[in-house]
Amino acid sequence: MSATAVVTGAGGGIGLATAIRLASDGVHVLATDIKPEVPGLPSGVDYVQFDLLGGDPAGLLAALDGKPLDYLVNAAGLALFDRDGSVLDTVEAVWDATLGVNLHALRHLTVAAIPLLRSGQGKSIVNVASTAGIRGMDSPLDAYQVSKAAVVSLTRSLALQLGPEGIRANTVCPGAILTPMIEPLYIENPARRTDMEQRTPIRRLGMPEDIANAIAFLLSEQASFITATDLVVDGGWTAQIK
Repeated sequence: MSATAVVTGAGGGIGLATAIRLASDGVHVLATDIKPEVPGLPSGVDYVQFDLLGGDPAGLLAALDGKPLDYLVNAAGLALFDRDGSVLDTVEAVWDATLGVNLHALRHLTVAAIPLLRSGQGKSIVNVASTAGIRGMDSPLDAYQVSKAAVVSLTRSLALQLGPEGIRANTVCPGAILTPMIEPLYIENPARRTDMEQRTPIRRLGMPEDIANAIAFLLSEQASFITATDLVVDGGWTAQIK
């Protein structure tokens, strides 16, 4: 019987690339996003529209029909670039929305999924954080940064608590990735993209598939001795002192 995964944020970007990658590896994927539908999903991916903020995680997981869960990938994320900024002047609603999606919804779904993971074989969780959660940014995006730092911390705690049961938990921390969330900023300001490419030692932006490949590795048996780790996938960006 093939492994089963739940992937959030599968309406585009990293979540979609991860769902496609896992399906290509023979994993049965329950993909979810707030979008009504996602055209062109491959065989092996079942899509369920779900609001992570307002929905009941148990209702989403019921779509597994009682099957054990092997992998959980929390890839859904929110960055309100036009409204987020310094904690000194960012409005409360931005903090509520950003932490609501990036941290609290992740927490709720993960807690609901743990009993299913306990009965699975893969027993692996990967949470998508960000290099912003482990390093500062040139311009503050404090609600986003804090939410992703919290994801890193929570994932480590889960890894320590669940490790004796054989359940692993890791984060992937992407750098500058060309996702639907960030692409409009580069379209509006092409110089911003050029600058980011030049600041990255590999001299390109990352693609969602780069992160999906890292996630697939951390989920796999090849990473069976890796837990409580933050895998930075940023083309060398954060290794620099500037």
